[in-house]
Amino acid sequence: MSSPIVVSNVSDASFAIGVAHACLQPYDIADMISLKSFVNSEFCPRFMQDDVSELNLGHGLDGKSVYIISTHSPHLSRNELAMRNFLIASAAKENGAKFVALVEPDLYYSAQDRGPRTLDHPQVTDFASREKFVGQPCSAELYANLLKNSGVDAVMTVHNHKPDVMKGIYEKVYGPSDENRLPPFINLDISPIIANYILRSGLVRLWNYGEHVGFVAPDDGAAEFVQRVREFTGLHNSALVTFKKKRIGQREVNLDLNEEVEILKNRDVFILDDMVRTGGTLAANIRALAESERCRPANMFFYCTHTYISPEARENLNSPFLNQFITSNTITSVLNRDDQGRLRKKFVVLKIERWIGHAIRQCLEFGQKPETIYDTSYVPEADSFYEIDISSKNPLHSQSRYEQYELTI
Repeated sequence: MSSPIVVSNVSDASFAIGVAHACLQPYDIADMISLKSFVNSEFCPRFMQDDVSELNLGHGLDGKSVYIISTHSPHLSRNELAMRNFLIASAAKENGAKFVALVEPDLYYSAQDRGPRTLDHPQVTDFASREKFVGQPCSAELYANLLKNSGVDAVMTVHNHKPDVMKGIYEKVYGPSDENRLPPFINLDISPIIANYILRSGLVRLWNYGEHVGFVAPDDGAAEFVQRVREFTGLHNSALVTFKKKRIGQREVNLDLNEEVEILKNRDVFILDDMVRTGGTLAANIRALAESERCRPANMFFYCTHTYISPEARENLNSPFLNQFITSNTITSVLNRDDQGRLRKKFVVLKIERWIGHAIRQCLEFGQKPETIYDTSYVPEADSFYEIDISSKNPLHSQSRYEQYELTI
């Protein structure tokens, strides 16, 4: 594929601008596409084309690949942004684009992956597991259908909560991939980026291959991701624990401090997950660890990929037992210092636009499978694919440990 075009569903979206720069696009996104709304609020995108003639009218994008970068807007809902995705994709195909991809790091509607008639979902085991979805749609499948009908050929996302389920949904809608066609659903593994950050941050004691380090999965769903991060760090003497929870209400759980958790005592512990919305359960678990004489860690750090800075999250993650809170900027409001509020003193954001640009070039343009791009040899080089954004209120801001250095253990 040639002459890639990177656009966004929001004018001057900083994340999209960063990805376009990483993809070596020579023009601003605003010079590639015009995003306008009529007085009646209807949205109308227009790809810019110079020297329009009778011959090239409707063919301005012939043979080109178009990448729609879709993240977050403080002014537009996800419903509105989704509609913009459909119209931009349709405009690209109607003007001759050969290939259109939606790059949506936090994939919309992917948490709404079941409906009342869903039978092939791994969590659908009996009537009760279907009954609670009666009357609602399987929105994830609807979104996939609408993307396909709009002209989107592939969707790229980051650290999806249920990648196997999403893969099944998109292959059901698009058909399975083969050697001649990219998979319709591409879930990027951010594990090597996180491993690189842990190794270069200076937050944990690395000697003797991490004998004083602990990695924690907050539940079974996060276990595989945490295991991959640990493997990428090469800290083979580190502890690996999956929290066991006791549910005491519909939304409240307690940590089961069994003997397995005792291995975390006096270690520098990283808890890793895919998303956080309120942080209530996490805060309760951190407190339980910190107040237990049997398994109290020396330090505790939390990482998640997709972060919603809600008032509840600011309150809960302000826990005195949490040393630092690290996230990516897939939901771009995390960069807003006002939204961070009191968390600024312990908030670290990994800006991943360059990593997304690299993935676009490798996976979408050249057809390389994501799992073949990132291996253990990639980890020492990964610091060139992200930037660290940190408030001056965070004590780490003034410490030289955040300067790059060679990754050695």
